[in-house]
Amino acid sequence: MLKELDPEKLSIYVTSLIVVILVTPFIGRMEPGPQKPQHHIIYAASVAATLLLLPEFIQDEIFSPGGVVVVGTILPIYESILAVCTIKKTDDKYWLQYWITSGTLSYATEFIDKIRDVFPRGGEHWYEFEFFFTLWLLLPYTDGAYVIYEWFTRPLLAPVANRITTMIRHRLGWIEFLLLVVNASHLWIVWYVFVSFPEEQRRFVVVAVGTVYPTAASMAAVSSEDEKKGNEGADVAFWLTYWSTFSILFLAMDYLENFLGEIRGFYTTCLCVTVWLFLPIFNGADYVFRKVLVPLTGQHENMILRDVHNVKMVIMESIPEWHRSSVLQRAADVLSKTEAVSRPERAR
Repeated sequence: MLKELDPEKLSIYVTSLIVVILVTPFIGRMEPGPQKPQHHIIYAASVAATLLLLPEFIQDEIFSPGGVVVVGTILPIYESILAVCTIKKTDDKYWLQYWITSGTLSYATEFIDKIRDVFPRGGEHWYEFEFFFTLWLLLPYTDGAYVIYEWFTRPLLAPVANRITTMIRHRLGWIEFLLLVVNASHLWIVWYVFVSFPEEQRRFVVVAVGTVYPTAASMAAVSSEDEKKGNEGADVAFWLTYWSTFSILFLAMDYLENFLGEIRGFYTTCLCVTVWLFLPIFNGADYVFRKVLVPLTGQHENMILRDVHNVKMVIMESIPEWHRSSVLQRAADVLSKTEAVSRPERAR
């Protein structure tokens, strides 16, 4: 959990954020290369050298919850936004593989602070491990997320995730229907049970709702071998937008709970927003992504170009080949004549 930051720690985190901003363009230009064992050996040697040579007082600040947040959340959020706004789909899959592992790690280590209190020696170096493990996951030359996906997620977890998501999707229409027609008097009972939980359990419920099913659905989207046909490519993009928006919500919750966590409606609000983000009936993640994150990162034009490309792919898939070139030409004419057509209409 993030603690209230004193001025010294705040300055360190701000400096770390500036470093991330400076490093991001270089990481973005690095394409994942072929997997070579020497890359992982070099990385392990670099980690060992860093731990041996870096002064302890600097390690205490960098290898901390704040340092993990900067490396494991802020940079991936920004890169995920850029990936969704580009035409190529390989970077979408690359970052969704990262979020699958990261989401699983976040859920599995939710009680790490309590474990560290009980076993201080065992948890003494936890944040060092989490920091370097996160770097290993996202750096293009180690590409640890892909390694875990290929050797563990796809053969062992993806088949189960596919069955779960297929079952839930078949019943999701009924779930949405029940959410619309259920009597409000029944909903307050669910809310009363939820708010009666201790603060830590309410937080755990929010994290579980925000990570368990989205992780399974993300596995199913990435593991589809026919990604370029049907809606699988759209699923990858949707879940990437979800992880971008949910991660921001999680960061806000993680900090604000220091001040608002005891208020009964705080975790209820976080839970409702989480469900709003990923349920198809609301499609909140796409709304926040397009209305907030895309403009903030200056990717509005790239997002439009991606939408145009998706329209082209729909035409290529749904229009017969003999008629396809004619439809594409008409679509190009519509795009090129939009400005010329709109001016006379304004004059009227």
